[in-house]
Amino acid sequence: MGALLFSVTARVANRVPSDMMTSGVDLTFRRAATYTVAVMGGAVVVALLSVAWMSIGSGDCAESMMECAGGEKYVLVFGPPALLLLGGVGAFVQTYRVWRAGGRWPIWQGAGWMLFVFMLIYASLSAGALTEV
Repeated sequence: MGALLFSVTARVANRVPSDMMTSGVDLTFRRAATYTVAVMGGAVVVALLSVAWMSIGSGDCAESMMECAGGEKYVLVFGPPALLLLGGVGAFVQTYRVWRAGGRWPIWQGAGWMLFVFMLIYASLSAGALTEV
């Protein structure tokens, strides 16, 4: 009862219409945006950790880190795109679940496509690292 009273009081005090306070679209967008940012942040962390791993292991390489890199090169090339791919698939699974529940599914579909696009961009830019020998 107290939460309801507080909610009504907050809406009246801030002159916010009730549909903007608890909008399903707003909540769905926040969840999809949080999910997308978390997946992209995870991909950036994997990329940064693999670069740090390469810089530690490349000690006396004069030309480039990629020439002396071993397994860490493959983590740099395949790790972030794999994480973005799994995140995109997860967003599409959530799209289906929200669609079945009758909710606003296009928001989740957009999140999935955005993650797929970033996966393709990263994969195409990092593929050149495999040809450096």
